Amino acid sequence: MFRKTNPQRELFNVESQMAQGSRERLKESWAEHFRGEVLSILMKSEEDFSDLYGITGRPNFSVGRMLGLCFLQELNDLTDQEALDAFSFDIRWQYALDVKAEEAYLSRRSLVEFRGRIVRIDPRMKRMRKVFDLITDTVIDKMGILVAEQRLDSTHIQSNIHSKGRLALFVDVLGVFLKSFDEAQYLLVPAHIRQWQEKESKGWFGLGTAAERKATVEKLARYMYRLLECFGKDETVSKSEAYQLLKRLFDEQCEVIEKKGSASSHNGEGGANGNGGGDSDTPTVSSSEPEAKPDETLETPEPETEAEETVTVKQSPKGGDTLQSAYDTDASYGHKGQGYSVQIAETCRNPNNEIITDYEVHGAARSDIGKASDSVDRLETANRAPDKLYADGGYPTVESAYDIIENRGIELIAPVNRGPMDAAVMGRDRFKFNNEGHVVSCPAGHPAIDHKILSNNSTERTLHAVFDGDLCRHCSMLETCPVRAPNHRVKGETPRDTKGDFRLEITPALRLRDD
Repeated sequence: MFRKTNPQRELFNVESQMAQGSRERLKESWAEHFRGEVLSILMKSEEDFSDLYGITGRPNFSVGRMLGLCFLQELNDLTDQEALDAFSFDIRWQYALDVKAEEAYLSRRSLVEFRGRIVRIDPRMKRMRKVFDLITDTVIDKMGILVAEQRLDSTHIQSNIHSKGRLALFVDVLGVFLKSFDEAQYLLVPAHIRQWQEKESKGWFGLGTAAERKATVEKLARYMYRLLECFGKDETVSKSEAYQLLKRLFDEQCEVIEKKGSASSHNGEGGANGNGGGDSDTPTVSSSEPEAKPDETLETPEPETEAEETVTVKQSPKGGDTLQSAYDTDASYGHKGQGYSVQIAETCRNPNNEIITDYEVHGAARSDIGKASDSVDRLETANRAPDKLYADGGYPTVESAYDIIENRGIELIAPVNRGPMDAAVMGRDRFKFNNEGHVVSCPAGHPAIDHKILSNNSTERTLHAVFDGDLCRHCSMLETCPVRAPNHRVKGETPRDTKGDFRLEITPALRLRDD
């Protein structure tokens, strides 16, 4: 049951029994500022989290203090238990969160369930974004931080969920799937897979050699394929998150190769790689590699029958939006490794303090290209848009730079992500334009005879400047000029042999690109 924290402070608090010198040091520490500035904001935000709780039952632990505990945990890079120990035994934490020593206890289960409810009810973290905005605005106002100049960059981060190797990933995903069943569904699992789950699944790490690990991965790939085929037609199971996780891993890391001359039993529904199960619940598959020796404790070894298909394990993916953890499905693999990429905007050129003004977290496989516009969108919504934005070379594209500079009126300073244009190549920057964006003359001094909306190479209709074809065909600069020759010319015909007028696409984005 949700209950707001009582704002009334106790007469005797954690600091009341401390020596005078200790109290003075405590009030000069970070704990004083956290309690006075941050905790008060968290307390005001409590009602935004009320739907995390039911309307009956035991009252909740203070939401404001729970959020504060989570913030301090991440700030100090602590594990759950380390953070809870600090809360119980460190007077600075108790003072910062405004609790008495006898109340400074929280179970790990309560902390984990609180975070879990936030993720389930608000997966886009809109509540946390609101808290971030409130704290940021308060700090900017009280410290007089200017937001006129900001910088944008990204950094690589990892979640608190530990990532293991490929073998562990296969084991974890299979475990998640098998544990999602009720008793009746579990009995439909092939007997040798149930035996593995009950006897072997927690002992995979005992395999020491690379060959043994490879053989085990191949065996688990066959297990996944059997399970996908067995439950592919079960509407309840096939729509479950656990089944989709299993299918995602199989599609990313395994493949099925049909033997020549064999008739496939797949019907295109459910199953691995979108294929459905055949007439049998346990299709016959084999591995292209030798079978690992079954554990002697297994009563039901994997059945060996005539194989119509081969399940193989692909070469280990080195990057991209591939599954990295059974418990952290949003993490991906970028050029910096497993995890996430976080875009951070922060103030700069203030005399003393700076502050982060915006953030965005996404999988590490996603690029920074074009992300500057998204950050500016959020900064404008929060009334923190800069006059000047610095970004590294991974961000600007022609479209995003044009949007930020021309549409938002923000000065964007960023290196271009391409080399300088060859001096021999003529760009639109060498044409003369008037204030309306029309061409006055080309580099050779020839005026445009008209401006029309015409189709470009991508069949989009955009603004073009039209030039006299007779002048262009006799111009010494034609070979390096970006003008486009007339359409419908004969195959092999050079621009100088054509008939008709020439044209040049002059959209603002192309002009900015050439500049």
